[in-house]
Amino acid sequence: MQRLFYTIMTLICLVTTANADIYDDCDNAISANNTDKVKKLSATIQELDQIPVANLIAARLCVSAAVGEPMVYVKKTKSFIPLSEFEARNAQKAVSEAEKAAERIALEKLKSDLMFTIAVVEKRAACVDAKSFKINDELETISRQFEQRNEQLIFDDTHQACTKLYSSDKSAAMLNQTCVEAFQRMGHPNLVFSEAELRAAFIAELSGLVTLRASLKEELMEAKAKLLEAEGVVTEEDFNQQIADDLEAKSCAEFGYQGIYLD
Repeated sequence: MQRLFYTIMTLICLVTTANADIYDDCDNAISANNTDKVKKLSATIQELDQIPVANLIAARLCVSAAVGEPMVYVKKTKSFIPLSEFEARNAQKAVSEAEKAAERIALEKLKSDLMFTIAVVEKRAACVDAKSFKINDELETISRQFEQRNEQLIFDDTHQACTKLYSSDKSAAMLNQTCVEAFQRMGHPNLVFSEAELRAAFIAELSGLVTLRASLKEELMEAKAKLLEAEGVVTEEDFNQQIADDLEAKSCAEFGYQGIYLD
């Protein structure tokens, strides 16, 4: 067993020594300007499965002398390539990494801008909803005031007329509803609706808010679609298709209600 160990170690030493001689021989051949020998030794070095770190410089010098230009050993591929190619690769790698870094920065800025846009649009849409709610409340208040004032005028005049009529014709006073119904539907002749101009202004403003809300909704959807595309989740086309499918699912058109959708 011990003899086998010594045999293996001897072979390793011989191989190492032989490889070391290659670099010395090539260095001597270069000094002697023996081009043929340099090329032969260079070919042998390039066929080696592994080049020790201590011999890398000698190996590079030998191969460079044989090829006629500076060469570099690439450990990953276990091969020699021209120094110019090696530098070009590194330069291209640096450019590629710089481009990727720039793309990442641009993408992050785009995502940040879109998220800011979404936040602003969502807040503005919420404000539009709050303003619309307030205007609707004002309109309801005006409508209630109108109805109460109209009903009061009808009640006052009817009570006065009925009181007067009751003294002369009790049945006529109790059964005549024509005037009352006409006043209830068309308004009392003496009714002055002072809030008519304000009500019209509220209705016009509410109409504008409805249009603005629809525009904000479209802007918000577009920003969200772009954000999803920027994050690589879905494409804008996929997002729009999903919206179309959702609208179709919520459409009431099958029941004859065109343009009406479920919440």
